Amino acid sequence: MKDTLRHQASGEDAAPSASSPSMAELTARLDEMREALAARDAFLAVAAHELRNPMTPILAHAQRLRRLASQAENPGDLAGGLERLEKLIEHYVRRATVLLDVSRITMGKLRLSPEPFDLAELARHTVDALSPAAHYVGSTIAIEAPPELPCRLDRLAAEQILDNLISNAVKYGAGSPIEVRVACDGHWAKLQVADRGIGISEVDQQRIFNRFERAVAMGSKAGGFGVGLWVVGQLVDALGGRVEVDSQPGSGTTFTVRLPVGTAGAPHA
Repeated sequence: MKDTLRHQASGEDAAPSASSPSMAELTARLDEMREALAARDAFLAVAAHELRNPMTPILAHAQRLRRLASQAENPGDLAGGLERLEKLIEHYVRRATVLLDVSRITMGKLRLSPEPFDLAELARHTVDALSPAAHYVGSTIAIEAPPELPCRLDRLAAEQILDNLISNAVKYGAGSPIEVRVACDGHWAKLQVADRGIGISEVDQQRIFNRFERAVAMGSKAGGFGVGLWVVGQLVDALGGRVEVDSQPGSGTTFTVRLPVGTAGAPHA
């Protein structure tokens, strides 16, 4: 009798609690944890690459300025070089902002703040800021835009959309000319970014707006881990717009974004 009581007290024959998770549930939780860790590692890889990649032209330009400073023959060249370096650093900061957007979107914490501004002016500023990076890879950026295009949108979101699309053209345009077009189509603003680079196959066009998807193989000469277009898609959706891609392998790519302009200066419903 005593042996039986000791045996029962030890819990060796005790039935599992009704609240205990089953083996299937434990396995599912373990799989979820593994997926979360994989997503974290993938994001860290994106962060490392996206923050390191812009440092190459920044470093090269800083070295050039150091040589100019040592010669000190033409102060105008040094001032112009410092201005270009400033734009490269601004672009670097925007790349970091993209990663912050990835984090906010993933956690469902993206908040938009519509405000009136000139979309045409914003586009010209973005092109000007990205021109040094395009020049570094042998590309030029031309812009066609009206004198002004008043709108009411989240300014940072609109800038991120343009920045990511132009950066994508710089990255995959194979040194070809890049064309940016801004127009107003009724109550919609139309933004187009076109390059004459490697192009995107019809199959790849179905997935390029997914997170961490790229239309080229990992480790290829074109950098990036596939977050830029995902951010574009998420921001365009949040702004109530739509984005389309027109491309053929070897014939370049044109992205077209349509955004509701709202009413600049008036309350936004």
